[in-house]
Amino acid sequence: MVRVRNIWFGLAIFCVMAFCNPVGAEVLGVYKAPSGTGWLEKSSQGDLILHLEGSWYDMGYEQGKLLGKECFMTMNGVKAYARRMAPLLPFSAFKHLLYQKVYLKSAPYVPESFQQEMQGLADAGGVPVKDIQALHSFIYLASCSGTAAFGKATKDGQLVQTRSLDFILTFIDPETETPMQNNSMVVVYKPQGEIPFVSFSWPGVLGSVGGMNAKGISVSEMSLPSKYESPAGMSMVFRVKQTLARAENLDQAISIMSSKPLEGGYNFLVGDGKIPSAVAIEMDAKNCYVGGFDSAAENNSYRKWGKKYEYHSRPGLLVRTNHPLSAELVKDYYAPIDFGHIKAMSGARYFELREREEKEYGSLDLVRMMEIMREHYEGICAPGHKHCPGTNYQAAMAPKSGDFLIAFACGNPQEQGNFKTSAYTHPYHRYNLFELLKGSPEP
Repeated sequence: MVRVRNIWFGLAIFCVMAFCNPVGAEVLGVYKAPSGTGWLEKSSQGDLILHLEGSWYDMGYEQGKLLGKECFMTMNGVKAYARRMAPLLPFSAFKHLLYQKVYLKSAPYVPESFQQEMQGLADAGGVPVKDIQALHSFIYLASCSGTAAFGKATKDGQLVQTRSLDFILTFIDPETETPMQNNSMVVVYKPQGEIPFVSFSWPGVLGSVGGMNAKGISVSEMSLPSKYESPAGMSMVFRVKQTLARAENLDQAISIMSSKPLEGGYNFLVGDGKIPSAVAIEMDAKNCYVGGFDSAAENNSYRKWGKKYEYHSRPGLLVRTNHPLSAELVKDYYAPIDFGHIKAMSGARYFELREREEKEYGSLDLVRMMEIMREHYEGICAPGHKHCPGTNYQAAMAPKSGDFLIAFACGNPQEQGNFKTSAYTHPYHRYNLFELLKGSPEP
């Protein structure tokens, strides 16, 4: 289900060094800050990997110095998109509205560390920090899905978690005609005094919509339409990022992810590879539900929009798209769960993805779960590639071992269409968080 969401779309920066085709591993830039060294590389598989280290201010500054010139190119792309959305509204007024109506409401709950990171990026790039704050409150359209499987559901009992980010693919720099997704990157954080983690992002985007940390915690996010939504809480992108930077176990992760004030609506999957276990979190600005595979929501039934929906649990398996399963959240869910025979609707995606996972229940692993997710999305598009979600990236994570698979979108959907541009039609690559943390820009 595609819907309007507030908060997050930050500085998506055009990076002239990122292309779709793999090349040899290469260090593209190094910046030494007082508390750590940031560096940018292109992996042997062709992905941009940004390594950040030190204080939050310094990590923002490192990113600004490594990618600062591209920031202004991206601003042109953001302006172009804003003009398409509101052609009669000057971009300066658009930014002001975002800052006043969204960011200032969430600002009291944005951790000081992330405020410092935004300030560091602003200082390095020579731009007003208000611009960065406003752009991290950008309204966006999202329609995502994810699965957590562990115990009896997986081949070796370990936790595997997937996440598909379905997002706009038409943020295009008008001067270079380069789409945002061509600049996707893996970001490896080594924050001073906190937990190292990996997030999947774009140059200049400081928030996180999913990732895993060195303590075995993994987070996936999906939007959830609700009549109770408000920016007056910790922004989702900083809620996820704080969890990755600070949570050492599942209880701590749940505490951070569900901390009040709430500002939903969102569905989350939060896992701990050490146990292994995972929970689903459903929230809007009024209610928050937390439950495992054996909880009430996983065995719930209700009528919505004239149709009955039933859910039945399997040990160690949690699936979410963009609608609630819990009684707490469903009463305030305003969007259709299904609509005719459109496969891209939230209900159709939930049951189809779950059916694919259950067919291979007990033999699921990192690779197979990634492939199931890709097959699921390709199935939504057939026949004729109608109703294809624009999918920016797809990831599968094994947080205990640190292994993860990542596929990024690439190309211009205005020329190729969503199907050929989206991540599920591009190769996925394998990395390991702990190996990336050992990396160095030195030969």
